[in-house]
Formats: sequence, C-alpha cells, structure tokens
Amino acid sequence: MKIVIVGLQWGDEGKGKVVAYFSQFFDNVVRFSGGSNAGHTIEYNEGIKIVNHLLPSFYNGKQLNLIISNGVLVDLETLVEEIEELKNKIDYLPEIKISNLAHVVLPFHKVLDEKIDEETHIGTTKRGIGPAYADKINRIGIRLKDFENKDNLMKKLRNISEFYYKMYGINLTLNYKYIIELYEKIKRYIVSQMEIIEEIKESNVLFEGTQGVLLDLDMGTYPYVTGTNCNTTGVQSGVGYPVKIDKYLGVFKAYLTRVGNGPFPTEIYGEEAAMLREKGKEFGATTGRPRRVGWLDLILLKYAIKVSGVEELVLTKGDILSKITKIPVCIGYKIGSKVKENITSIDEIKEVTPVYTYLDGWETLNDLNFKRFLEFIENFVDVKIKYVSYGPKVDQIKQIRQN
Repeated sequence: MKIVIVGLQWGDEGKGKVVAYFSQFFDNVVRFSGGSNAGHTIEYNEGIKIVNHLLPSFYNGKQLNLIISNGVLVDLETLVEEIEELKNKIDYLPEIKISNLAHVVLPFHKVLDEKIDEETHIGTTKRGIGPAYADKINRIGIRLKDFENKDNLMKKLRNISEFYYKMYGINLTLNYKYIIELYEKIKRYIVSQMEIIEEIKESNVLFEGTQGVLLDLDMGTYPYVTGTNCNTTGVQSGVGYPVKIDKYLGVFKAYLTRVGNGPFPTEIYGEEAAMLREKGKEFGATTGRPRRVGWLDLILLKYAIKVSGVEELVLTKGDILSKITKIPVCIGYKIGSKVKENITSIDEIKEVTPVYTYLDGWETLNDLNFKRFLEFIENFVDVKIKYVSYGPKVDQIKQIRQN
C-alpha cells in the first residue's frame, strides 16, 4: 500500500499530525520535497511536542523508517538539531535514511534568499530554499554524495562561493570545518538513492507532502509559491522512481491561513482576524510569524482537489470554530457582474470578491450543525470527508465514514 498525504491550502493544514497518525499503519514515511521551510508540529499523548522541519512525521513508538529522499533540500545544522531533539524527547528513535542525492542548503543560499525577498516581497521564510533549488537546476549544487570526497568537495564549495560573489556580490567566508563536522554527525544515516527506491518498491509507504497545493511551484499562486512541486505530482521526481500511488489523501482546515504575501480572497482583518488567529494559535512553526487568516474558500478547495487528484479528505480544526454563531463559507467569486463557482486558472483569484453563504455554528463537533457543515463541503467539492481531527494531539482523529 502506498499513499500520499498533501495539504490542500497554503500549508499549515495540520498535515504533520495527520501523517503522524497514519504512519502507524506503514513501514516507511518518505519526505519527497521541500526543505527546512516546512514546519510540522506534532503533539503526542505523552505530553511530548515536536516540530519537524526535515524529518518526516511519525507515530511515537512505531517501528518504521523515516526517509528523506532526493527531492528534499537538507540544511545540515537544522537536521542535526532535529535528530538530537528527538533523542532527548523520545525513548525509541525510528530508523533514519537520507538520500545521498539530496542537495544541501548553504549559508549564501539564505543570504541570497533574503536579498531576493527584499526586492520581490514574496514573503519567504528566508531559509535559502529557492536559491538552493535554483543551484540544483543550474547544476552547481552540492549534494550529500559530494562529501564522500573531501578534496572534490572543497573545490566545489570554493567554486560556488566564487559564483555567488561574481553573480550576486555575496562574499561569505564559509566555515568548511563546521560544515564537514555537521555532515559527519549525520553520515551514518546516509544511504544510496537506489537503496531508498528498493525500500519503497518492497514496502508499505506513506509519502508526506510539505507546504500545500496552493504553494506548488506550477499549480500554486505563482509567484507567491515555494521552490518545488509540493503537489502530489512531486512524488515521482522527489524519489526518482515512477511510484504507483494507491490512495491520495488531502488535508484542509475549517478556515484558511497563509504565511507570506500573495492573493487571499477570503482574508479577514481586525478583531475578527485576531479572534480566529488566537483561537487557532495561528503562528508559523518555522518563522513564528502571525499567519494571515480568513474563512474557508470552497472555490480554492475544489481547485486544489482537482489538480492534486485527492480521493479522500481530512478536516482539521473544526473545533476552533466552535461557539461561533454563523460560519461564513465562500461559495463563489464575483468578477465584475458575474459570479463563478469554479476557476480554470489560479490566476483568476487575484481580483475577486468572495461570495459567502452563512452556515449555522455548533457548540461541539457532536452537534448536528457540524455534520451539516461537513455535508455542505462534500456536496460542493464532490469528495467525501473521511476523517475529522478534533484536537491538536496525534490520536485526536476519528474516522467518520467507512467508504
């Protein structure tokens, strides 16, 4: 069995918790894209709270492999810190496998990321992800495999340093010794990509998406997107093998948030936004920035479902909307004098006015009005909500329908 779980919004849908829950039924959890710009917060029943930026999410106590595949960008310092944190917080550390073909984020990637953001106002996390992916495409990137030959590594590092000085005026003196020391701390986990492919072929695998479909490099709100394909389409290139996926699951929350700039038709402001942000604890796991917040947008959700091919839905944070009398839900976009219930291009959302319907609120998730809320969403997007998350902890997920 091979499934992929992705977010259907602009990230922060609660994927980490959902992946951790489902991982108990699998042998491997595979990260296939992104880098340390992702932040998956996981709260276990044992009172343990972990924020993963590179390591896949997992069910505590389950014997499985955590695989970082070739499509992921590795920030050595972040990865070392994450592994050490896990060792200190949990009794049993899952087996970690990192592809030797994964590219490495270096200090000048972060400097360039910040310089670019100052000009473009994209609102990135400034973790160096875009520039590192660009170097990969430009064929000047550094891979973990390059660390196997220290002489060649030093030559490549000097060459890329010179490139950044000539092209961007970034003149950094790399601490080569420190970089190699970090590599040595994770060396024991590094395996060939072929070993990872064989592992994937012969076992039950859960592929963990990062960010969300609306941040996908191709199908998201370009240019306000991440540097890679975080849609379900990224699995194949992210593991270097034509994987046959058995099931596609999409995660969305009962309202919307966004970090960084870009269009957001249902965004709200002032006291209403502050209320929703505080109730949902909507502050970035990676940056700590307060997230932009807004009401659920079914036009965007329907779009994300179509381009990702997800067949089942997981709703999170319905409990955050409890005790709100009327719940606004966007069911159309007013463009001029016309109202649309579908979009054929994500670019259409840049200058629209949301059209809302108002659904009766609920006291608890056991109320009939919450069931009606779920049914309304299902009827609009034509995909069933199979699971509902009712709290922050991993096990606070329930299956609400069998088929």
